Amino acid sequence: MPESLLRYKYLPMNGNSLKVISEGTMKFSSPSEFNDPFDCAPDFDVKTNLEYISNNKDIFKKAGKKLGLSPGQRIQNRTKMLKNFERAASKEDYGSQIAEKTGICCLSREALNLLMWAHYAKNHTGFVIEFCIPLTATGTIQEAEDCILKWLLPLEVTYTKDKPAINLNDSQDESMQKQFLTKSKDWEYEQEERVIDYIRGSGIHSFDHKKIIKSIIAGIKMTDKKYSELQSTVKSMNKQLQTDVQVYRAIKTTGQYAIMVTERPDLTSSA
Repeated sequence: MPESLLRYKYLPMNGNSLKVISEGTMKFSSPSEFNDPFDCAPDFDVKTNLEYISNNKDIFKKAGKKLGLSPGQRIQNRTKMLKNFERAASKEDYGSQIAEKTGICCLSREALNLLMWAHYAKNHTGFVIEFCIPLTATGTIQEAEDCILKWLLPLEVTYTKDKPAINLNDSQDESMQKQFLTKSKDWEYEQEERVIDYIRGSGIHSFDHKKIIKSIIAGIKMTDKKYSELQSTVKSMNKQLQTDVQVYRAIKTTGQYAIMVTERPDLTSSA
């Protein structure tokens, strides 16, 4: 089993993106910001969940206590409570409140995907950050959980043809997989992995850039002026943090629809 993961973040060349390098801050997006309206919006199996609730006395007991109802009132309001649940569950945006409280940082297993460079690195004028992410953490459970966010430890996205449906008897891991880690097969080229932040939610959050940034790859269409600015930013970071992050430049591969990094023979895109 490997001790670390190599993962990649595609970014446009601008001041906010450079802060990922210089300040160690990363944007965790709300699902509402994603360009895919199906993303983080699984179906909700109303019929199955109504049956589950009807046969689960504990759910009615907890709901009744929350509403301040006596045992007798819970029994009297059983049908009404089921109808209210059915109306809420039938709405297309069911579960959106959970999604909106969650921040997501998207990474990729691929460094030189042509479509990713075009879409997320502004037509190859941006850059890619290569992260070397440790897989082991020591200390208390809380410290280990903190490392997941500090080191941007991601979870793999699954691509399917069929849209998943959330059930109330799903485990926490199953619900997370269905809502945040499942996408249409049309997006499979992204080879995406996600860092899920339930604690801080969406926003600009810090990470341990001294520990996990390995290298920077500039796009084939980045201007010389912007490339010098990128080099200067990395040089300042290296001086401040006593690191040795290298800056490379992607180039076209002769005879193929592909790009490569001359100094890194381990990096090459598919033809």
